[in-house]
Amino acid sequence: MGCLVKKYSFKPGMVPTLGLIALLPLFISLGLWQLSRAEEKKTLMEQRQQRKNDAPLRSIGDLSPWENYRFRRVELAGEFDVDHQFLLDNQLFNQQAGYQVLTPLRIEGQDFAVLINRGWVPVGRDRSLRPDLGMARAKAHIAGIVDKFPGVGFKLNGAEVPSPGWPALVQLADAERLSERLGYRLLPYQVLLAPGEAEGYERNWRSASLNPEKNQGYALQWFSFALVLAGLYIWYGFKPKG
Repeated sequence: MGCLVKKYSFKPGMVPTLGLIALLPLFISLGLWQLSRAEEKKTLMEQRQQRKNDAPLRSIGDLSPWENYRFRRVELAGEFDVDHQFLLDNQLFNQQAGYQVLTPLRIEGQDFAVLINRGWVPVGRDRSLRPDLGMARAKAHIAGIVDKFPGVGFKLNGAEVPSPGWPALVQLADAERLSERLGYRLLPYQVLLAPGEAEGYERNWRSASLNPEKNQGYALQWFSFALVLAGLYIWYGFKPKG
């Protein structure tokens, strides 16, 4: 008794082939990009662990490039510009919408200021009402950590322009634009107010910690898409002869 063996030929067609050519390199490149982001975050985590044990800086005007000092502890003396503060919008804390409070600290003996991130406050029921950011004292000796300003996934036109009035609302912290509004120079980074310091709000800086595992998961997804796409292309490309 014989058996019937079908013969197949590989004819995927023009449209599936063009789709493969367009999508397969895209999926692979996105996966590789996510892996590179994960490696960058691992490097930053190592830097943060190393620098948190370094002696605190007491002078920050000569940090150049300042990125080399990211995560360094600082101890600063100066005066808060209580009347001119910024609210960084669209900041989540425990899945609740709110602002991060950026208050200029005019450094003692210097002609510049640095924005101190005093933590998170909720939006409240009425977004037209700004939270009360009053402080018990303007002169301060504070401890904190040097860090970059929070980024955004998609930058809207004019997001860096602060709103009229004080405290001013801003979607994206840009030191140059905020300096123009204040009328004096700001350093191009923020200082995260240490959790034990007074005059602060909700501060759980670890909650915004780097997470390379998240990027590794995204990379796995993109590589999975590439594998599925290639498998479907091959599966449906083989057609029986005759």
